[in-house]
Amino acid sequence: MDFLKKLVKIEKIYIIFKMENLKEKAFSLLKRNIKKGHSKNFKRDYFYLSPDSVHFHQWFWDSCFHIIVMSKLDSGTAKKEFETLISVQQEDGFIPHIIFWKWRLRDRFQKWWQKEVNSLKTNLFTAEIQPPVIGLSLLEIYKNTNDLEFVKRNIEKVEKYYLYLKEKRDPDKDGLISIITPMESGMDLCSHYDIPFGNTKHDPLATKKHITEILTKYKNWNWDLDKIFESSLFDVEDVSFNTIYCLGLHALAELYGEFDKNKQKEIRKWANNVKECIIDKLWFDDQQIYFSLYHNGTAEIPMEVKTISSLFPLTLSIPNFQLNYLIGHLQNEREFWSPYPISSVSMDESSFGPLTDTRLIWRGTSWINTNWFIANGLEKHGYTALAKKIARKTIELILKFGFCEYYDPFDGHPGRAMRNFGWSTLAIDFIDLLNRN
Repeated sequence: MDFLKKLVKIEKIYIIFKMENLKEKAFSLLKRNIKKGHSKNFKRDYFYLSPDSVHFHQWFWDSCFHIIVMSKLDSGTAKKEFETLISVQQEDGFIPHIIFWKWRLRDRFQKWWQKEVNSLKTNLFTAEIQPPVIGLSLLEIYKNTNDLEFVKRNIEKVEKYYLYLKEKRDPDKDGLISIITPMESGMDLCSHYDIPFGNTKHDPLATKKHITEILTKYKNWNWDLDKIFESSLFDVEDVSFNTIYCLGLHALAELYGEFDKNKQKEIRKWANNVKECIIDKLWFDDQQIYFSLYHNGTAEIPMEVKTISSLFPLTLSIPNFQLNYLIGHLQNEREFWSPYPISSVSMDESSFGPLTDTRLIWRGTSWINTNWFIANGLEKHGYTALAKKIARKTIELILKFGFCEYYDPFDGHPGRAMRNFGWSTLAIDFIDLLNRN
């Protein structure tokens, strides 16, 4: 028995060593992805972490995730990236989804990027948005630094971004934000986006073609939001986007609570209103799950495909019966609980790929950033054991294959995913989760 106890102790020490080594590898990866210099176009210095060696530019929600990780590893780097990201904010509060601090010759041949920039503005950034993680990023910086002056210097800018979403991206004024391309969700070709395009056969190439068509029209309209919403080409109240919007507002409220209680109360009320809208409009009793809606004129039509987006309200304070149903879907081995969870599309959907060996992404592959959101939500609701299961399987993926963009939900192999991918360093949070009692 003493010998077995020693073996168990040695194994625990080895696991702890490997996990600590994982933090070092994450830090090294993120440092390798640093881009810094002076932008002739913006006429200012920049400092950010690119998603990987191929994706050279600054992506909004990637940047927000890098900030979250770096706030724990090197807060100075986190702050620099945060202020670089917020520095391109426009007068109306808009912050773009891709920022081109430095154009390269090869970028001129990126057809989607050429359509995504607004010619009336500049070619310096795209006209789209991405999931509003920035409030969570600012909160993580504060939690790890206690730098209230940094918060005070930046919080009104972050609030202005959320006000932009509220004022410009809610055309029917129901409290929920509309996205106008699938890329704005961050989950570009996820199969519930087939539905607004009438792609009932769930052919990912058909959806990609439709996206190209709407980008062409938007570009011709100079990305005029009034024309875009009037057209109803793609007007989607997305579950995951609106959940992240709500989480960001709660983060702002928590931060304001440190120095302005009245403002905290105001933002918290706003956040709670968004949450109630999500519950009231996006929950469907007949299938006991959340679905996004798309607009066709005045009609609102549910996008009835179970994807990872459907599970995102697990991160909010939702009614217990809804929480229990979502956990049931999550743990179902025919739906989301793949050998390497969480698959981005339910495995019993006809649109499930997972298409790991293609660049037709989000058709069933498992992603670290969505695992991070769901595991945090589970822990918040007291489902710590389940959160730890996700954490263990996620860390197993990293130890086997490294920090990749995505993974096959069955064997974990990353296929054509990008390697050394920045936001997958979020997995280091799972080390702390596993170490908690």
